[in-house]
Amino acid sequence: MYNHIEKPAPQRPMDTYTVSTPYGTVIITDGGRRVAFELYSDIRQSRHNQALFTYIQQLQKQGVTQFNCDHIAIAGADRRLSLSRGKAKLDLVYVRNGSTYECELKTSREVNN
Repeated sequence: MYNHIEKPAPQRPMDTYTVSTPYGTVIITDGGRRVAFELYSDIRQSRHNQALFTYIQQLQKQGVTQFNCDHIAIAGADRRLSLSRGKAKLDLVYVRNGSTYECELKTSREVNN
């Protein structure tokens, strides 16, 4: 009736899974214990986002655990901290030693223009 190929079900889980997304490829190996994400060559992080990510990493090394940021998704962000200030939206808000700090990050390119 229909021409189709039947394949037997695998006896054990696959060693590698590959999933394509609009931004890159996710590769899952080692029974799901290892996950890698490879961006396509035409996808790049902006200097601003890279600088913001690095700044947050430094804050975390200094013990800051309560922060919220715009533009990037980062584990541990506290979305309850508001980034809105009037009509503007800040890049980063964090709490250190009971004081709240508000940041608008500018790269050298943004400052020079």
